[in-house]
Amino acid sequence: MITVFGATGTTGAPLVDALLAKGAKVRAVTSDPAKLDALNAKGCEAVTANFTDPAALERACAGADRIYLVTPAHLDMRRWKANAIEAAKAAGVRHVVLATGLGASPKAKVTFGRWHSETQELLKQSGMDWTFVQPTYFMQNLLWQAQGIAKTGIYHDDLGGPVAWIDARDIADVAAEALTGSGHEGKTYGLTGPEALTGADIAAILSEVTGRSITCAPLSAEDSKAAMIAGGMQDEVAAAMVELASIAPKGYLAGIETTVSDVLGRPARRFRDFVAEHRDAFVQ
Repeated sequence: MITVFGATGTTGAPLVDALLAKGAKVRAVTSDPAKLDALNAKGCEAVTANFTDPAALERACAGADRIYLVTPAHLDMRRWKANAIEAAKAAGVRHVVLATGLGASPKAKVTFGRWHSETQELLKQSGMDWTFVQPTYFMQNLLWQAQGIAKTGIYHDDLGGPVAWIDARDIADVAAEALTGSGHEGKTYGLTGPEALTGADIAAILSEVTGRSITCAPLSAEDSKAAMIAGGMQDEVAAAMVELASIAPKGYLAGIETTVSDVLGRPARRFRDFVAEHRDAFVQ
């Protein structure tokens, strides 16, 4: 049994599909009871659990030998993951695949890197086997702007530098391999796409794929933070997101990792193909 937390999220949903395609027995965990039927329809054992409910977390882990652990970006995410790690250990889980972020380490210079590192160190000390998947920015994040791009023809760039975007499905496929294969214990997998793109590059790809003239407009840190807070993000988390974006102009998000091809034996998905797949979202 493999328990997948965040089973309806950006990486969890495709991970459930990837595991089922491999014939794995999957317990899909969601905090929203309204999503249980859809998960059960996929062939999962679907359950609800909240990261603040230790008993529910332990039930979600009961009988599982491996779990995938991811939480939303939230001020309490370190406590939430600690609760899940404790529950997994109590339930006898052998191996935890933990989603953190590229560059997470005790020496990280950005807040998210240090937050993620705390959880990584906690898992290392748990006695369970571990694998860390550390992705960069998700291509799926572009869809947050799709309606605005379709309406205005403007891509708002809040990064200001090259970023090696990765498709969340590649993250899921690597996690699925780590959860079902062997030899992944104790590995840290930095995950990026095959190319680093600037905001101008993204606008050019959008223009070519849609046949429209899409321009790139910089989005200030202040406006970016305000937009995230307006969308329901906590002030401290929005500030950490802005801090992370601030290292892009220095080239710190442009490094290319070959992990996807190394682990899966195929290339990582390209940004242009992602945009082509979702072309209709960017046109009126």
